[in-house]
Amino acid sequence: MYPTEKILLQILKESSSRNKTLGKTELIKYLYLTEVEYYRVNRERLTDLKWLFHLYGPYAYELEDTLKLPVFQKLIIETGNDREFIKYKVAEPNNDYRQYVDPKLSVLIKKIVGQWKDKDFAELLDYVYFETEPMQFIENRGEQLDFSTIIKETLTVVVPLKASKETERRVAELRKQLAPALKRLGEKRTTERQEGNEYKEAKEAWDEEMSKDIDPEVYKKIFITITKPFYGSGKEGN
Repeated sequence: MYPTEKILLQILKESSSRNKTLGKTELIKYLYLTEVEYYRVNRERLTDLKWLFHLYGPYAYELEDTLKLPVFQKLIIETGNDREFIKYKVAEPNNDYRQYVDPKLSVLIKKIVGQWKDKDFAELLDYVYFETEPMQFIENRGEQLDFSTIIKETLTVVVPLKASKETERRVAELRKQLAPALKRLGEKRTTERQEGNEYKEAKEAWDEEMSKDIDPEVYKKIFITITKPFYGSGKEGN
């Protein structure tokens, strides 16, 4: 299992590189989402944190001590009415390419931060609270979350089907009609009027051909996407 402070530092570093400073609740929710997605792929816990159903969704009390470590810089913002808003930064930022975690986990954190950095805070809470399996299967506040409820990552298979010879012939003819305009676009530009006319004529030929009734089974390529839960190592089955 990974040291929690290392994961938090990587989340803060990634957020800072995207010009985003995280509040305490956001930071904890990013950590929770990292745990969820790590378990989804690896079927094992990332940390030994005891996540509970708290007031605003998942929370681990051990994080209070972790965030007091000197590697974290706490920024306290006064909001009025004697209330404070706490944000966190890396106390001594690592400005080179070294990571606080291994490359695979770093990519996962990058994905999560990139997905949520521009979303509303309320949208983040709503997703964590209602769309993650450990929260969906919990009933009462104070209960521990069960990560084994997380659905295994699915495998997407794309199966190409070859078109008929007739459709291939018609597509080849259309490509030949478009070729002069496409070639001219890639070469030194002539007048806009000359390019425009050739492209327009080729496009009209394409549109005319495509407006004819064609059996859907004879398109150039048809892709069927089959998505199903895939358990185990990913090597079994077809």
